[in-house]
Amino acid sequence: MRLAARRPTIVNPTIHIRSYNFGPFLVLIVTGCLLSFLAGYINTICIASLFQSSIAGFTGSTSRMVIELAQLNLGKTFYYILLIFSFIFGSFISAALIGGSSFRIQRSYGLVLVLESFALAFSYLCEESASRLKQNSSIYLYTGACLVAFTCGLQNGMCTTFSGAVIRTTHMTGVLTDIGLVLGQALFYPRTRKHLWKLKVLVPLYASFCCGGLSGWFAHKLLLIKSILLASAIVGVMGIGHVCYCKIYLMYTPKQISKKHLRRNLKKRLATPTIVVHGSANNIFNTKQNGIAKESIQEQQDDMVDTPEIQNLFN
Repeated sequence: MRLAARRPTIVNPTIHIRSYNFGPFLVLIVTGCLLSFLAGYINTICIASLFQSSIAGFTGSTSRMVIELAQLNLGKTFYYILLIFSFIFGSFISAALIGGSSFRIQRSYGLVLVLESFALAFSYLCEESASRLKQNSSIYLYTGACLVAFTCGLQNGMCTTFSGAVIRTTHMTGVLTDIGLVLGQALFYPRTRKHLWKLKVLVPLYASFCCGGLSGWFAHKLLLIKSILLASAIVGVMGIGHVCYCKIYLMYTPKQISKKHLRRNLKKRLATPTIVVHGSANNIFNTKQNGIAKESIQEQQDDMVDTPEIQNLFN
């Protein structure tokens, strides 16, 4: 008995990114650069504001957590544990909402961005409350920092999900590592130069993060903590735009179905009858009937596709 082949659960999204036409590839790069710009913008504001720490990357936060634990500063240790957990929880929610590793425009990317926008707005309220209160303000500071870490987990999880870890917008350690790897391999191993296309993604991401950080510094000088509302508004507009595009434009746009996909779908609808072959020598001729039955089913499927009703779909 032949078992049906299972669809692989692990895909390589980088193959799909590389095979994009210029238009979709440009849209992907512009979107990734905008998200990277916002990540650098938010991270600089967090360093310059009352948080006084980087929220986008968690290598330093993990080291500081260990230092505070060694010094028996349990309050600070618990704060960094909450930051790390918030980032992980953001990635968890992103995966739960998107639900797949392949890129499809219909997935809930817009919902993730809208959730990120609300989290940034609430983090502003928390830090604004902390700046007004001189006592018991640490709770508001911790809550606001955890909300920002949650948004970074949401965004980074969303981008990593469909890009195979090529597009990472909230921390630049992996981006710089990939740039060095691609250049080193291409210089000393010519057969790996096929990966040079990744520089078209990685270099703009890093440049956008730097520009976002520079803009965040000047925005904080002018608007103080209110500057984070600008990032919240931009992310919210992107999320609402994606939701409207999927729910309105794609829903009322007729789908273009190729003949190959139509033929394949029609064949799946026809159930294949099961012919039992008995083990006795007298019934061995049933194996020939099995082959004849399969040929007959194939002819029925081909005839069904060639009917005038189906052919009219392509006219």
